[in-house]
Amino acid sequence: MHGTVELILNSALLWIFLEATWTVLVSILYSFRIPWIFWGSLIILIGLKLVRVPPPHASIVNEVLGVNPFFIGKEIHTTENQGDGERYCMSVIAHRGGGYDYPENSLSAFQNSKEKGCTAIEFDLVLTKDNVPVLYHDVTLERLTGQKGILSEMTWDQLKELDITFNHPLRNKFPKGEKIALFKDALELCLNNDQHIIIDIKEKRLDVIQVVLDAYKENPNLFKKAIVSSFNPMIVYLIRRKEPRIVSSLAWRPYYLSRESYSGINGTGPSRSTNPFKHLAACIMEILYEWALPSFVYYIVGISAILLHKDIVNLHVIEQWHNRGIRVMAWTVNLPSEKLHFSRLFKITYLTDTLLAEKHRVHNI
Repeated sequence: MHGTVELILNSALLWIFLEATWTVLVSILYSFRIPWIFWGSLIILIGLKLVRVPPPHASIVNEVLGVNPFFIGKEIHTTENQGDGERYCMSVIAHRGGGYDYPENSLSAFQNSKEKGCTAIEFDLVLTKDNVPVLYHDVTLERLTGQKGILSEMTWDQLKELDITFNHPLRNKFPKGEKIALFKDALELCLNNDQHIIIDIKEKRLDVIQVVLDAYKENPNLFKKAIVSSFNPMIVYLIRRKEPRIVSSLAWRPYYLSRESYSGINGTGPSRSTNPFKHLAACIMEILYEWALPSFVYYIVGISAILLHKDIVNLHVIEQWHNRGIRVMAWTVNLPSEKLHFSRLFKITYLTDTLLAEKHRVHNI
């Protein structure tokens, strides 16, 4: 269905392009007047400028993310006033703290990452029913805890004793189990460990905006250590609208709105909706968003990085985003051969689920 919808939309766009071209030619050659498309484009451009939240200064971005690994060894990465980021390069990020080695999104995973020498952590932020910010990735509890239930429909008192090691392959390694982590505890641990943080917002409710803003207010060091990210550009935009100093990114993969998963080798996972009309609407929305994201969404939100599914990353994609002033990060890279490919050929930061045999590269410039 996705291919058919894309073909229909492309056909409509081609017709619009041809009609607009004809109208412009008639306006110029026959009526001798400025075509309406010029004024329309000017109005849209002014509108984009008005609603845009500019990204933080490069010195702040480099403070948080370090030097872009793509430019290491090239003179173009060296600029004045880059701050402390000039001495640091975020080459590897522990995805959910390294969920293959330790329970994902857990305090023990973050501590293990520190001990392994990993300088950067990514974790998922959601809210409980009573608006307690916690670290969890899935909508449901079953995959990690073995218990049935939807996290957003449960209170913190109902969740705080659940063991997230229940289904972990290395469960015997954690005889005392592991509890769902509170957002504030995770921030405290990572900041005390001098780790950089990617706060991946999975929560859909707008209440999470104030949670993030309060966290930055209570922990000003986050402005130098953390980056806010989400698949939802509106969440990131509203956060940065209130606090433009926050460094941000957007995450993207093909078929995110219509399919539960994606792999370059295995293709798409099951549909997110069994309703054919909802699935059709999702297909249309993601085709439009795939066009809008690199066209103007990144510009309006003011992101400094883009987190892309590893199977769609290539040198051309990296170059396109670099031309927009955006650095590329790839997720999730777990095979040793892939890690070498992304670090040596692509020279970009990657997120990984395992830190075993990982060679962390902290560059001193």
